[in-house]
Formats: sequence, structure tokens, C-alpha cells
Amino acid sequence: MKKIIFSIVALSLFTAAHAQKLDRSIRPKAGPAPEIKLGDAESFTLPNGLKVFVVENHKMPVVTYSVQLDIHPEAEGNKSGTNSLVGELITSGTKTRSKDKFDEEVDAIGASLNATSQSITGKTLTKHQDKLLDLMSDALVNANFQQTELDKLKKQTLSGLETSKNEPDEMLKNVSAVRNFGSNHPYGEVVRTETVNNITLADCNAYYKKYFRPNVAYMAIVGDINLAQAKELANKYFAKWEKGDVARANYPAVKAPAATEVDFVPRDGAVQSVIGITYPVSLYPGTPDVIKTRVVNEILGGSSQGRLFLNLREKHAWTYGSYSSIDVDDVMGNVQVYAKCRNEVTDSSINEMVKEMNDIRNTPVSAEVLQNTLNYMAGTFAIGLENPATIAQYAINIDRYKMPKDYYKNYLKNLSAVNAADVKATAQKYIDPSKAYIVVVGNKSEVDKLKRFSPDGKINYFDNYGNPIKPAETKAVAAGVTAESIVKKYVDAIGGKAAVEGVKSLKVAMSTEMQGTPIKITQTVGSPDKFKMTVEAMGMVVQKVVMNGTKGYQEAGGQKADLGADEIAEFGQQADLQADLHPEKFGTTYNLKGIEQVDGKDAYVIEEKSKAGKASTKYYDVASGLLVKSIAESDMGGQKMSQTTLFSDYKEVKNGKGYKIPFAIEQTPPGMKLSVQSAEANVTVSDADFK
Repeated sequence: MKKIIFSIVALSLFTAAHAQKLDRSIRPKAGPAPEIKLGDAESFTLPNGLKVFVVENHKMPVVTYSVQLDIHPEAEGNKSGTNSLVGELITSGTKTRSKDKFDEEVDAIGASLNATSQSITGKTLTKHQDKLLDLMSDALVNANFQQTELDKLKKQTLSGLETSKNEPDEMLKNVSAVRNFGSNHPYGEVVRTETVNNITLADCNAYYKKYFRPNVAYMAIVGDINLAQAKELANKYFAKWEKGDVARANYPAVKAPAATEVDFVPRDGAVQSVIGITYPVSLYPGTPDVIKTRVVNEILGGSSQGRLFLNLREKHAWTYGSYSSIDVDDVMGNVQVYAKCRNEVTDSSINEMVKEMNDIRNTPVSAEVLQNTLNYMAGTFAIGLENPATIAQYAINIDRYKMPKDYYKNYLKNLSAVNAADVKATAQKYIDPSKAYIVVVGNKSEVDKLKRFSPDGKINYFDNYGNPIKPAETKAVAAGVTAESIVKKYVDAIGGKAAVEGVKSLKVAMSTEMQGTPIKITQTVGSPDKFKMTVEAMGMVVQKVVMNGTKGYQEAGGQKADLGADEIAEFGQQADLQADLHPEKFGTTYNLKGIEQVDGKDAYVIEEKSKAGKASTKYYDVASGLLVKSIAESDMGGQKMSQTTLFSDYKEVKNGKGYKIPFAIEQTPPGMKLSVQSAEANVTVSDADFK
């Protein structure tokens, strides 16, 4: 033990003595780029044209097979979304197996098997690979699309679209795609409810028969296998896959705008803005600029160490994160500079994003930042090589994109050769905020601040699918109309003061669907301070909220938590069925903003604020007086967000003596349509119902 301690002490003294001689002001010279010992994937081609690449890895008794198609499909137009449905249908039954049988056999060997419109991938233990290949080849060669499965997938797709239609990042993605590529380009097509409804089984079959051909396919085999076995298995299971002529579609020409354009996507009640500065670029796989653009992007905003993040988040605290990307594509890539920020700093954030884009164009990067970036990228590349699937993919890339044979072997050497002058020149070539689309999804209150970024002061307006729209106008109200008179007219419209005062309790049962799963929601109110809501799915209560007087709880996923003071106040107002008759009880104040349109009809816009300062905006139909829309603030995981609710189909409730409620309710997020199945007033309730 003493000898060990002595050795450690001696070593530390030796190190300290030599450290005193080091001049730490002098940066050590970077060593030569490490040499990559990149194993070659072995390859062969079947008579039907299927190109196969094999990478052996015998560390575990597992093998992965993946097939990817090298295709340029035609634009889908008014049937956008067809290709994604085909991807789902590929593994939904064949001519020899029903979907249930297919899924059962996949599960029996503990395999994973997934497909998209341009690929299919399976993974299993080596001892089960024959069964896996039997299933994969059956799906590729004998796919048998069924109307029932298509109908199910379309229903799920429509439910997902409903959920995402008011999701700001999805809105930004849609509009950016349309602006960069145009709606008649496959990259600019947006899947919408009407396009999904247009898709037929014949469309899906036509796509499958046209594009799923071996002569435009690459197969990667990675794992516990050798070349001889791979050849035998590939021939056994895929030689019968028939080749065919597959045309590559010609896409419309795409180019960046001649000058910056500002595009605004209004999102009701948004408390944050989502910003994308974007434009298309020609940057093809394997070309000399690819590595340089990756260096540029990493410095600008590729990670939390990028300039965008350090500026917008670390310096100004305007956002949770700001990033950039430069997409490489064999058709057309694009640049995207992104941030999500508070409404009030939208224009300031854009200003700093543009500043950082200009700085990397005009100011040489420091030696320290450049070297740190190159070191990080080299390390990331090296780590990726530990995955044998990466080697196979590199081999496919070289063949598919006609890249130099030694492209990846020389990757680190070419990366280390990038200097500050290269970064500046590459940034000047690919980073240009003066010829970009500045797309903002947010609250219309911020629009006027955005005009300074448009050379002609013009703002283009788009809906969530990238369709041009006219900006909503707020009209003045007639003399004598007040927020109080509008609320009174609403009370009259739902039955009158006497009817509202006469409702002492109310039980409402509603139904909806989420991702194809039926949901039942029941609300029971005992006015003025008792509230209960249960959410049921598949016969089980999955969520519950209960409030009785000044206390309550919510329960979900087996976890139960007491309601906080803000939640008690919120549900307390819902529990008071006469809340509109005495807003002063809750400290509610009104601010009449004007008249706007909701579904083509004029509606009074009233901003409400609670005693706690929580704001909501309500829209009352001018003609009927009924509440038709509400936008309320909520807090999800510490982030502020808004929820929009549409109300329609007002009907009298049972035992309500003329009292009416909306029987159709649409809410986003989460993007669901509620239908009232039953509603009864003055039901018997007791404290036992609210425990």
C-alpha cells in the first residue's frame, strides 16, 4: 500500500514540476486528423436489380434488414397523404396472411418490423431471421391492401390532423414548406382533411405497384451474418420480387425569393410566437460544400453552443432555445433558422436572428470557436461509426448519390481542413437573411412590429396549411353597446335570467374520439361550488377532477394531487352556473375590443380578466347573442399556451325550463370535437357525489 501511495505522490510531483514550465498562453497546435479505419461494406446485386450491402457484426446474435427505395414520386395534388398511408398498409396484411396473422407472427419471434412509403426495416435474433425475411418479402411482394384497413388509417390520420391543426410548430412547418417549394412540388404539399378524404384504395395500390420495385431499391444487412449467408437468404426471399420501370418525376424549379418576405400565420390567443427564417438552397449529398455547411451550421445554431442559442436564450432569456439547420437533399435542400419566444419580444428575436446570420457571413470565426467546433464534429462522427448500420448506410449513400468512393474515409481529413476563410465564404454562399421568408406564427397583436423586416412594408397572411388569406379586421361597435349589454343578451339567448337562476345542478355526458379511441366525458355541477369531471376510455376512468367548496383534487395515471389555489378559482367559476349574473363575485372585468368574424359571421369580442389576472377572450354572435368562441390561457408544464373552444348547436336541457347549452364543442389543443349525448338540469346531487 505504501509503495502505491508513494508512486502516486511521485507522479503528482513530476506532473506539477513540468506544468510550471508550460506557457498556457500558447495554444497547442492541432495534431493531424485521425485516420479512419472505415470497414468496407461487402455488396452484391440480385438479378432483379436489388443492390445488397452487408456489414458483419458478431457481438450479438441479432440481425437487421432494411430496404430503402431510391425514388422521386410524383406530386399527389388533391390526394396528398397517399404515400404515408401506403407505408402503413405495407405491413397490414398480405395475400397469404391477414393483418392479425401477420402481426401475430412478428410478435412470435420478438421482432420489430416497420415500413414507410419508401422503406421497410426488420430486426430480430439471428435464429429467427428466416421467419423475419419470409414476412418482409411477403409484405413487399404480396401486399394486399384492404378497404377496412385504409378506412381505419384514414380515420387515425384525420384525428391527428385535427389535433395538430392549431399546433404552432406544425403550422410553421406547413407554411415554410409551401413558401420554399410551392404547393405543386412534393416537398411543398401539405396533408389536409380534404386530401385525405380524397384518397382511395386504388390510389394506394397504384403507388405500391409503381414504386415498390427491386431495381430502385437498396438493402442493408447488418449483424450476426456473413456474406455467403446473406447471398443465400437474399436470393431465397427476394429474387422473386419483380422489377419494373420506375420513372423519376420532374419537379418544378425552386429558388429563394429575390428579397425578404414576411409571412404571418395568425393563431388565436397565442402567448408565444414561433419564428422560422427559411429559404431553399441547392446543396446535394457528397458535394464539397456539405462538410463546410455543417461547420457553418454548428457555429450558427446546430446545438446549445450555437450563437443563436447563446444570444436569444443565454444572453436575453427570450426563448427556451433557438437553432438552425441546413438541409442536404438530392432534389433541393433548405435553410431554417428557428426560435419560439414570448409575444412581446417577437420583433427583437427576429432582429437578433438576422444579426447572427449576418455576423457569420461577415465576421471571421475565432480560432478557438472553430477548433472547438471541429473537435466536437469529429467526435460525433467517430461515435457514429460505432454503429455498424452507419457503415452500411454510408455504402448505400456512396452508390445512390454517386459520391466519391473514399468520401467517408476522408471525412475527418476534409473536416479538419476547414478554416475560418472557408466558414466565411460558405456562409456568404448559403446564409442570406436578405433573401428569405420570415415566417411567424403568433398573435396578430405583433403584426405591425414585423413590417420593419419587409423591404416594402408588406405582410403576407396565410392559414395553417399555407393558403393565402385576408387579415381579420376588427370593426367598431355601435354606440350604446357595452360588454355588460352583450353578456346580458347572451343570458337572454340561453333562456333568460330566470331560467339561469333556476338551474341548481347540471349533469352533461359528452363523447369524442382521440386517435380512433372512443372517449366519454361526464361533468356534474352542483351550483355554486361543486364540480366533478370524469374522462373514460376503454371502459376505465383515466382522468378525474373533483372540487367541493374550497378544496379538491385531480387524478390521472394512478397519481392524485390536490388542486392549487388557481385551479380552485378556475373550477370554482365553472361550478357556479350563475357566474354570468354576478361577475363581480369572481373579480371579473370586461374590455370590449370590437367586432370580428367567426365562421363568416360578425361577433362581439370581449376580453375578460379574472381577479388573479388570468385573461380570456370571448366571442358573442352579434345576431343571436350566443357565445360561439372562447380563447383561454393555460399553463402546460410551465409554458403558457392558449386553448381555443368553438361552441355551436345550442339546445334546451332536460328539466332546464328553457335553459340552453351548446351540444357541439370543438377544442384545440388537443384537437377534439365533443358531442353532448345527454344534458339534464336539477338532478339530485349530494356531497357524496363530490368526494
